[in-house]
Amino acid sequence: MTSPLTSKQEKLLTLFKTAIEEEGKAQKLYKEALNLCEEASLRRIVESLIEEEKKHEEILLKKYGELRMTDEFKDIA
Repeated sequence: MTSPLTSKQEKLLTLFKTAIEEEGKAQKLYKEALNLCEEASLRRIVESLIEEEKKHEEILLKKYGELRMTDEFKDIA
């Protein structure tokens, strides 16, 4: 049987979802910046920032999945 989320659980999941969304937004901003870069060395810097944000997003997605599997969340709808 599943139980509803408590307000604290909802807030925690929302915070994780927001963090994931923010990583995606940062990637978009850096991609926009990349379009403005003409110098190769500057492009490499911005490209590395995009890759870092992708890694952060992947980590957060993984941790979000792990969070959902913890005892605190396993019986939640």
